[in-house]
Amino acid sequence: MATYPLRNELKEVALPLAAIYLDPNNPRFQTSDSTIVPDSEITHEATQEAARKKLIAEFAVNKLRASMEVNGYLPIDRVIVREFGDNKYVVLEGNRRICAAKLVSQYAGSGEEVPSEIRNTFTSIPCLQYTGTASDAAWVFQGLRHISGINDWSAFNKAKLLVEQMEQEEMNLTDVGKRFGLTSHGAGQWARGFYAFKQASEKSDFINEVDERSYPYFQELFSRSSAPVRDWLEWSESDNEFKNELNFNEFVSWLYPRDPDKETEDETNDSFGDWEKRPLRRRDDIREVAYLIREDKSAFQRFRAELDIESLLERICG
Repeated sequence: MATYPLRNELKEVALPLAAIYLDPNNPRFQTSDSTIVPDSEITHEATQEAARKKLIAEFAVNKLRASMEVNGYLPIDRVIVREFGDNKYVVLEGNRRICAAKLVSQYAGSGEEVPSEIRNTFTSIPCLQYTGTASDAAWVFQGLRHISGINDWSAFNKAKLLVEQMEQEEMNLTDVGKRFGLTSHGAGQWARGFYAFKQASEKSDFINEVDERSYPYFQELFSRSSAPVRDWLEWSESDNEFKNELNFNEFVSWLYPRDPDKETEDETNDSFGDWEKRPLRRRDDIREVAYLIREDKSAFQRFRAELDIESLLERICG
């Protein structure tokens, strides 16, 4: 591909959804033994169906579809296409979006007809048409986006946005989940984790230590596997907080352990919890603690005293 700006080989176009075809040669699909589908076969229904099935099965298109059922097609990022026939275009970057749009343009996942105000957003798709001749254009554009392109948001920022949407627009977990392509359980895990993190950062004994690095641990408390820990902390669904303050402070101390040698007898001490010394090195360690609570309460008490989950599990399982 030429070294001059790629912008020179892109032009803005608005295309009907029916004129845009999924790329059977999508770089996402490629393996060492893949064969190239020629342009003459791109429009074949079997070719398009194979691309659809692969995107749905392996690339979470249904999550995007659920979001589009609520929000319609949002032209936040323009799809990049290449013309390969008379008014026929194949996607170079944006196959997931086009696949989801095609799935939801007529009928929702429930089989119900999509409301007209949503359906109308699929009438004209804003695109960038690649006018160059490079055969590897799809690889280049997808590489720009996924290798050196958009940085992913932190888990904390994602949860914060979700909760803000719920509170500002009075949305329930099902509705906000659909907006962001999540199940109601998934949305609940993000939101409850945010409330637990907020409790730790505003009401615990560690408000000066708690930072965004620990958010994934609070989110993990609401996975199904971590239910025993959640029960030990006494989660209140109506108040969105843990009611056992003593246990909650102990849990936060596992993330920001303080040096007992530096603590004084009164509550004003010079000790500061150290994230780097946390006994729960991974968020999944919470599941191990849950296992101890559920299966061996005496071992759980030893963990509380020793704060060494790995050594304890080795003794139990070894």
